[in-house]
Amino acid sequence: MAPGGGTSGDAQPTQRGCPHHAARAVGVGMKLGLGVFSGEAVGAAGLSHTDLLRESLDEMALAEEVGLDSVWITEHHFLESGYIGSVLPYAAAAAVRSSRITVGISVALAPLYDPIRLAEDAAFVDQLSGGRLELGLALGYRDEEYAGYGIERKHRVGRTEELCALLRQSWANAPVDFAGRHFERSGFSVYPKPVSPRGIPILMGGHVPAAIDRVARLADAFIMDGGTDSDAFGEAGTNRDLFDRVESGARLYREARERHGLSGERLPFYLTLGGFLHADGPDAAWQELQHGYMLTRRTYADWYGLPAESWSHWHPETMSDAEHAQRRTEVVLGTPDDVLPTIERLRDIVGDGLHVMFRTRYPGVSHDATAASIRLLGELRSTIPGTP
Repeated sequence: MAPGGGTSGDAQPTQRGCPHHAARAVGVGMKLGLGVFSGEAVGAAGLSHTDLLRESLDEMALAEEVGLDSVWITEHHFLESGYIGSVLPYAAAAAVRSSRITVGISVALAPLYDPIRLAEDAAFVDQLSGGRLELGLALGYRDEEYAGYGIERKHRVGRTEELCALLRQSWANAPVDFAGRHFERSGFSVYPKPVSPRGIPILMGGHVPAAIDRVARLADAFIMDGGTDSDAFGEAGTNRDLFDRVESGARLYREARERHGLSGERLPFYLTLGGFLHADGPDAAWQELQHGYMLTRRTYADWYGLPAESWSHWHPETMSDAEHAQRRTEVVLGTPDDVLPTIERLRDIVGDGLHVMFRTRYPGVSHDATAASIRLLGELRSTIPGTP
């Protein structure tokens, strides 16, 4: 996910026939899924990008096999690592490799899309999967991405709000009829429709109060980025305490839902969480994860605009013991028994509407090590009390 999530100078669009919260209900009971898949081709000697993408699909199929609830795909553009921008084709491939689990996007960069094309493509994947797609949206924040798509950053909020309205209309059983600042579409119906007449669940990210209010107003659920602390990372390059951040995010989202006439009792709250499982415990897990995790920290530091001299040494072999200790606090490591207390504490904070999107797929970490972590994540899933 990303920094930003604030407001822009766009006025509220004029919307006709835009039913909010029309999508099918998100799942009941706490859930544990696997994410995020970025499709990057990093640190795999002798393997092509094709090989790595196919391995990632094997890992998604394994997630279903071991009993996880979901798999999640993420979007960025114009990166030499091969980070995937085509999230819905990737999701379609995941759909045909699975039969039960949710196939989720966390997140699509909403301002970059034509809303009608997104509505069509998402409905197609939903049909292909038998109604298992969930669509996460966010504003984005990288100037290169806006420029590459010919979008002005200042319009990202307005385009996203209008896109949400047009998605809802496109999936409804009536012709599209919409007039906004950025899009004006009317007089046609979009096909195919999603499997459910209530549409595809729209999830939305953000971290500042205005963004969380937007989630309550427009979306069916909130995605919180537990992996990168957007309020602190841009200053220090590190995260604050996870539990404090989740408690604050849940409170703000509950208050926003109540302001918009929605129940605050059972929060539909999705949380991205980084980590790695290993049968030999936290030290062995960090040994497998450290290079891949620190690659993501250097990448985000660059994206957040931190000066290169502050992060160019963020390699495991050049980091101090104190730096290693700090980074280990930002991820969840160990055996299923080691990780379970963290998951239970998060559920205590949020409630049973919590859906953890546990990232154990990192660039440069081998397929065998990742698969072993996924199997242990499945064991963890089976031990969480009260999960469906």
